[in-house]
Amino acid sequence: MAPSTSWPTPLRTGLHAEDIVASLARAGSRVRLEAAGEDRLTIARAATGEPLGDVEVRPGGPGELIVWRLCIEDPNRGYGAGTEAALLLMAAAAEAGWRRLRARAHPGYGLSVYFWIRMGFRPLHGEGPEGGIWYTRQIQP
Repeated sequence: MAPSTSWPTPLRTGLHAEDIVASLARAGSRVRLEAAGEDRLTIARAATGEPLGDVEVRPGGPGELIVWRLCIEDPNRGYGAGTEAALLLMAAAAEAGWRRLRARAHPGYGLSVYFWIRMGFRPLHGEGPEGGIWYTRQIQP
């Protein structure tokens, strides 16, 4: 997992990056999201803490949180960990006051297109970053 570019702090939202990530950490029945840096959460198996993947988030426009990356490592794919992580992230973001999520489907990972649609996101018109597609979803507290 490649490190990301650091955010300027304090963020234009008035929060520091670490505060945003900490507000998104939570546990579900099979996976948990653990703060793992200023823009990253580790997706871990709830029972054992074994890392399964990660989520990278960034602030977007007003009230918008960008899911730059949600990735489950190859040996752990296909068992619902990504779905549960996305659902946990949406619930935590709504509770933290975010009103919209924007997610990126990287052009090299075609299944991410279907993943975000299945999670209730809709594609935005035009090309996204790195030739991918942006998806968006309104969330409620």
